[in-house]
Amino acid sequence: MAGSLAAISFAKLQQIESIAIFDRDGAFGRGLAYSATAPWHRINVPAYKMGGVGAEDTEGFADWLAETGQANWCDYSGSFVPRWVYGDYIAAQLSEIVASGRAVLHTDAIAHVERNQSGYELTSSSGHRQTFDFVFLCLGNPSPSPFPGVETSPRSITDVWAPGALDPIGLTDHVLVIGTGATAVDVVIDLNRRGMRRPITMISRRGLLPLIDAPAQIDPTPLENWPEPTVRGIFAALVKDTHRKMAAGIPWQTSIDTFRLQIARLWTDATLAERERFSRHLRAIWLVHRHRLAPDVAQSLDRMQGEKNLNVLAGRIVSAAATSAGYDVAIHRRGGTAMQLTVNWILNCTGPEERYDRIENPLVKSMLASGIARRGNNGLGLDVDETCQIVNLAGDVQRGLYAIGHATRGAFWEVTAATNIRQQILNITNTLKTMVH
Repeated sequence: MAGSLAAISFAKLQQIESIAIFDRDGAFGRGLAYSATAPWHRINVPAYKMGGVGAEDTEGFADWLAETGQANWCDYSGSFVPRWVYGDYIAAQLSEIVASGRAVLHTDAIAHVERNQSGYELTSSSGHRQTFDFVFLCLGNPSPSPFPGVETSPRSITDVWAPGALDPIGLTDHVLVIGTGATAVDVVIDLNRRGMRRPITMISRRGLLPLIDAPAQIDPTPLENWPEPTVRGIFAALVKDTHRKMAAGIPWQTSIDTFRLQIARLWTDATLAERERFSRHLRAIWLVHRHRLAPDVAQSLDRMQGEKNLNVLAGRIVSAAATSAGYDVAIHRRGGTAMQLTVNWILNCTGPEERYDRIENPLVKSMLASGIARRGNNGLGLDVDETCQIVNLAGDVQRGLYAIGHATRGAFWEVTAATNIRQQILNITNTLKTMVH
C-alpha cells in the first residue's frame, strides 16, 4: 500500500519522468494487510479516518465509497469496512497512473541496491538491473521472528498470513495464539468463523486486548506544550489532559488520536534511554489504546469469552516442547503462578519483527551487509534522517534513497497507520518539488 500511495503522489510531479514499482507478490495497491479477503478482516478505524491521497484529500476514501455506491456499510458498525475494500481504493487510484503510462508495474523482488555515478542500481531476483535517481523502500511489515522457547515443529505457524497457513488446523484442535494484538484478534475471529469447537487460548505478557474505537470528535484544546521529553512526564501530562477532556464529555480516543500526531516530534527529541524505557514499560499499554477495534469485533471477542470459547492469559511461555500431536507448554502466569498447557497448534501472532537485523528480507540483509544502511535507533528498523533518507554505516545520509513506513520505526515510532504513511509521503513529495529539476 505504501509503495502504491507513494507512486500515486509522485506521479503528480511533472519533474518525475517515470516510475517503476516492484512487488514480489504482485499485490499492487494492497500488500499483505489489504489483500485479506474475509469480510471480518477489517480496518480498525471508521472509513473517514483513513483519509485520501493528497494533502487536501482528507476524506478521499469515504468519498470514493460514496461515489462507487459502497457508502452504506450498516453491517460494519460505523463503516469499519473490510480491508480489501481499502485495497480496492488504492488499487483503483494506482491503475489510473499505470494506464496513463506514468508508472510501470514489475512482479519481482529487489535483492540488492548500490550507489553508482548515475544514481542507485537495483538488481532484482530475476537478475534485471536498472539505475534510478530516487529509490523508496516501502517494505511493509516483516513476519515475526520465531518465538523463543518454542521448539521447531510443523505445528508451529510463524507466518499466519501465508496462503492456507491455518487450513491444517482441525475444528476440534486446541490452539494457542501468542499475542493479543490486532493480528491475534484477526486470527482468533477467523478460527471462530471456521467453526472451532474447542476453546482458543491467547497469551501475552499483560493479556491486554485492543480497546474499542469511538466516533471522532474535534479536540477543542489540543495539548501542545509538553514537559521535558521523558516517558514519565509525557504520559503524566497525557493522562491528565485525557481525564480533563473526558470530564467534559470528550472520549479518551480523541486525546489519543491528537497525541499520536505529535509522537514523531516527541520521539525524536527523547533520548535513546527514554525511547528504550517506553518500549520496555509502556509499549503494550500504548498499543491497545492506539490500535483499536471495530465495536462489533470487540463484541465478538466478549461473546467468545463469555461462552468460554476464548481464554486470554497474562503471562509468558517458559518452554514449548514439541510432541507428535502438538506441544506441551509451560507457562509462567503474571502474578507468579505456573501452569501447564497441552495444545495441538501454536500460532505466532506477536506482530511484525521490528529489529531489521533479524528479518529474512534479502534486500535488507544485503543493505546491512554492504553498509549502505544501518540499524535504526534502539535497533528498530533502518536508520533514517528527518526526511526519511537512509543513513549508511558511516553515518552519512544517502541522498535519494528513502525508507517509508515500518522501516522508520526507530526514528519516528508511529509509522504504520495509513495516515502516518501518507504524511511521510506528502513530506517527501514537498521535498522532491525543490530537488527535482
